[in-house]
Amino acid sequence: MMKTPIEPGTAENPAGLPLVPPATREASIPVIRAIELKAYQYRPAEGAIYGNSKSMGNFPTRSSVVQIETTDGIVGFGEAGGSPAVLREQLALVSSEFLGRSLFDFDVIRSAILNRRYHSGVQNEIVGLLGGIDVAILDAIGKTFGVRVCDLIGGCRRSRIPVYASTGYFSDDPQNTFEDMLRGVAGSGFLGAKIKIGRGIRSDVERVATAREILGSDILLIADINAAYTQGTALQAITELARFNLHWIEEPLPPREWRSYAELRARSPVPLSAGEALYTSSEFNTLISERCVDIVQPSIASTGGLRESKSIAFLAELANLRVAPHVWGSGLAVAVGVHFCATLPDYPNPDYPAWPTLLEFDTGIENPLRDKMLKVPVRLSESHVDLPSGSGLGVDIDWDAIDQFRIF
Repeated sequence: MMKTPIEPGTAENPAGLPLVPPATREASIPVIRAIELKAYQYRPAEGAIYGNSKSMGNFPTRSSVVQIETTDGIVGFGEAGGSPAVLREQLALVSSEFLGRSLFDFDVIRSAILNRRYHSGVQNEIVGLLGGIDVAILDAIGKTFGVRVCDLIGGCRRSRIPVYASTGYFSDDPQNTFEDMLRGVAGSGFLGAKIKIGRGIRSDVERVATAREILGSDILLIADINAAYTQGTALQAITELARFNLHWIEEPLPPREWRSYAELRARSPVPLSAGEALYTSSEFNTLISERCVDIVQPSIASTGGLRESKSIAFLAELANLRVAPHVWGSGLAVAVGVHFCATLPDYPNPDYPAWPTLLEFDTGIENPLRDKMLKVPVRLSESHVDLPSGSGLGVDIDWDAIDQFRIF
């Protein structure tokens, strides 16, 4: 039975708006009973030194899993982007905003949190946490009503997603060299492959030439500079690399260098992409409206979740730009990326798209959080991965398999 709405013009509602308080919900609507963060970290062997244009090290892979439980006993999972320790503190600050609220209140709660904390900005773990909560809530809604997450965010347009291998790191590991990584991809069925460059033009040419020699001329080859160049150096490098038929150049410049990106794109003979270091649709709106890139790359966990990433994809569609999400880390992140890609339209030609929507699939280094986290991992088959079957995300986490990597 619904309670009487708060009367306008009272102390509880000084603005005089005809509001109905969140507690006055029909009993049949699921309510969030508990929210928890579980953090995992895998550090490779000491000799596994790898990196990108800016840094090298024995870097760990991390996964911060958000777990939502409803009053109906349904449990949903998502992955938050950012430092696990900072995410834990952020959850302590905002968890009370979600407890006791309807599963369908996420957008209302998210808006209130970000607007109240506007001094803190959005380039931080609060957005990453909200991204994990968003996916966990969608997973729980899907399980509650027997539908897939992709059905909840626009519909599943495809059940098989083409993928490219994210590999070819800078490596000081004699057991896993740059060439070893490329040979691991060659002939394995990937539609494309991405390698790391960005340590000078001569190095860039050598690495791209080696990749072409090992991978062949047919594979879509992508090169990632990881924001290491100025506009002038980037243009020189891209001009030299154009003869290798690169599919795109990723992050040639530091993030938020809007004018430099736009000027570079106007002169570049190779398509440009960026987005993994940006947050929320607000920053992507600038990236897109200023015509900075050809391919838009939201990182779902870091940019605010699936619904925020869908907003970004819509902005890209309005500007007639491609979308290719940045996905790196855990098996759960891959599953979320599959659902996102399943919803994206083939725009503007739905029947004969020039290029398919591509999903990033990390292969370069050992990563049990990618390979063992899910009871049924998302695996490559003939250059594609399949949309998981079942309600919600359609995946189950194998807690026993990853328990040794838990940090809290």
